Order: sequence, then structure tokens, then C-alpha cells
Amino acid sequence: MMIWLRCNHGREVSYADIAAGVEIPDGHRLRQAVRVVRVIAANRGDRLERFMPSADPVRRGPDRRRVFVTRYMRSGHGDEFSARDAMSAARAAMTATKDMHRATTFEAANPHSIARQEFATMAQAADECITKVAGIDTVGPQAVRRENTSLLTQMIADLEARLAEPATG
Repeated sequence: MMIWLRCNHGREVSYADIAAGVEIPDGHRLRQAVRVVRVIAANRGDRLERFMPSADPVRRGPDRRRVFVTRYMRSGHGDEFSARDAMSAARAAMTATKDMHRATTFEAANPHSIARQEFATMAQAADECITKVAGIDTVGPQAVRRENTSLLTQMIADLEARLAEPATG
């Protein structure tokens, strides 16, 4: 599968295309193999993008729905679509980090928690990660949609304001 995807570098391919190209039936085995190839590609410095609806209006399924496609991108051969995929992955990671911060902060403050200190350490790490990427809205309008970063920017500003307040105790 890796050889087939590398030969189709930069082309939009669906699960059906991959199944036909590598002669693995479209099902669980194929999806598992795609996950393995994604890890191998990352280790090589390449990228197998996430499956997203095709931007090509011609690529429609039998019921006129857009087909979900991916692209294998070799290292150094990205374009605006791979940048969009990377920003989408970054947004998803920041959402997960925000959820982690919320959950670990709650557990760190819970007197009945089984590991308050460990959760406090994880909350601190998530807090530092969120603060570190505070400049995400400076990437530029071509990569970041402004409506998706405003919540993150506001959350970071609130967090920095809380950290700047003098401790009362």
C-alpha cells in the first residue's frame, strides 16, 4: 500500500481508489492498513493527510454526496491544501488540549481524586501548551479561519489575565 500511495503522491484518493489499487477489500483491514501507513509516512517525514471531503465537484458518490479523500504528500511537497489539513489537525489538537486542561484541573481540585498531584502536573502541562501556542492567530488568514481562532484567542487571554492577577489567600 505504501508503494501505491507514494506512486500516487499528491492525488486525491478515496478508500475505494486505494482498495482497487492495492487489491484489499474496502473494509476494516484496509482502514487498519491506512492507519499503519500514516505512521510509517510520518516516520519517513512524509504525510498521509486526514480524510476530508473532496474539493473537486466532479468527485461525488452515487448518492451525489462528496467523496472523502486523502493525499499522500512527500516531504517538502506541500501546498495550500496540505497546509489546510495541518491547520485542521492543529485545531483538533488544541481542542483536545483544552478538554484535557478542563478535566485535569477539575480532578486536581477534587479532594476525592485518586491522584491529585499527578492531575495538577498534567493541568500545568496543558496550561503551558495552550500558552505556548497563543500566537496561532498570527499565522495568517490564508491558513487560519478567523472565526475558529477567536474562541482559542479569548481563552488564552482569559488564562493570561488569571495568571497575571495577584494571588489572594
